[in-house]
Amino acid sequence: MPKSQLNWMVEWNAPIKLPVLTERLFQEGLGREDLVAILEARNEELIQQKCGKQYDRAGNAPYTRAGTRVRLLGTRFGVILIKVNRVIDNSTGVSFVPLWTDVLILPRRVYQEDVLCIAGHFSERMTYRNTNDELGRVAIGVPSSHTINRAIIEYGNELNSEIANRELTAMTHQPDGTKLHSQSGRKHDVNIILATGMGHMPRLRSLTVGKGWDAHVPALKKTDFRDSKGNPVPPTTVSDMEKGLATMTTPLNGFWQPCLVHVPRHLGFELWKDGIMEFEDRKGYVRTITGLLRHLKNSVACHLPKNEHDEIVHRIKQTTKEFRRWATILLEQGMKRASFFLRRLSNAVTTFASLALRGVIIPWHNNLLERLMGEVSKRCKHKWMSWTSRGAQALLTLLVVRVVEPDTHAAFWNRKIFGDAYTIPNMGVSITRLGAEC
Repeated sequence: MPKSQLNWMVEWNAPIKLPVLTERLFQEGLGREDLVAILEARNEELIQQKCGKQYDRAGNAPYTRAGTRVRLLGTRFGVILIKVNRVIDNSTGVSFVPLWTDVLILPRRVYQEDVLCIAGHFSERMTYRNTNDELGRVAIGVPSSHTINRAIIEYGNELNSEIANRELTAMTHQPDGTKLHSQSGRKHDVNIILATGMGHMPRLRSLTVGKGWDAHVPALKKTDFRDSKGNPVPPTTVSDMEKGLATMTTPLNGFWQPCLVHVPRHLGFELWKDGIMEFEDRKGYVRTITGLLRHLKNSVACHLPKNEHDEIVHRIKQTTKEFRRWATILLEQGMKRASFFLRRLSNAVTTFASLALRGVIIPWHNNLLERLMGEVSKRCKHKWMSWTSRGAQALLTLLVVRVVEPDTHAAFWNRKIFGDAYTIPNMGVSITRLGAEC
């Protein structure tokens, strides 16, 4: 009987994961002493079923007692010590602990999945060492920072594999990259691709650390490009001007929409590379291109709801024409890099407007991904941090999925903690306080 003086019953007709039992007790406001009492009571019940009463000399039991041991387990209630019995199967000579056939635990590990997953939630927001410190404020006995790190690498890369192999429906891909300090002293490339679309929540298409964009090709092929009504749409990539990014991530026969926020910024950089060092000298060109893009965006926003397609077509042609005219002007002034940049983007910047005429609405910017990169930076880009590619990939997968797919994030952790039993009402545990029926 637990020390809280409860009548309790556990349905042992099917194996129950220890975190399931722990969660049910937690919902009832119970704690570690109740958990220990229930486990030890079930242990004694199983031993008597298999071996008979202690010191029974009948000698016909199929199992023989093989001693006791104290098992150390780390749960959400903290570290517990329980006394368990080992038995020997007389027909095979194999020894085992009967309790662990009813209560499933992680073998050869102290800390169980419930406390490891709680630590995982903490580590998505703070360092592993801080996770150990803060979790220690609310639990007795917590995993070390190294144990938490190993668990995150295991869980995060499992989720990363699931993400990369799943089939998705989207209208656009939005890729972006950044860099992290590596333990080798070099830099890790962090490459992220989101699948987005009207009527769909953004989804993580793939994430890699320490690999090139070509590593994303298998995952990109698992995207089905359709609108919210299920109609096929042209595959489209929305990205900044990172070298080679659009070429690698745009599907065959697809379209590229450069982020219109980045276009003026990158033009300023190209002008600087061409030798225009003073900001005031570059500002005039940048302001002109910004005005052209703003006019195009406003034209689509104004005329599309009114079905005034001719006005949008006119504005698309004018934008392309003006980009090429300014490319010629810059080339005559000796600014080859800026000229090539404008000419290369003269058609691409109007992709969102051209698709809008076909009823396909895509974003003209990648602000969502830029904000996501801010979360990456906040967690992983401090100067004193250095990462392995495997560890960074695992942590960032959990972090990105938490930000863009909270339902997927919650479902993954629930599956790790509770398994299939999480969907069973009452989770197989029934507890009644004494006097409740009076």
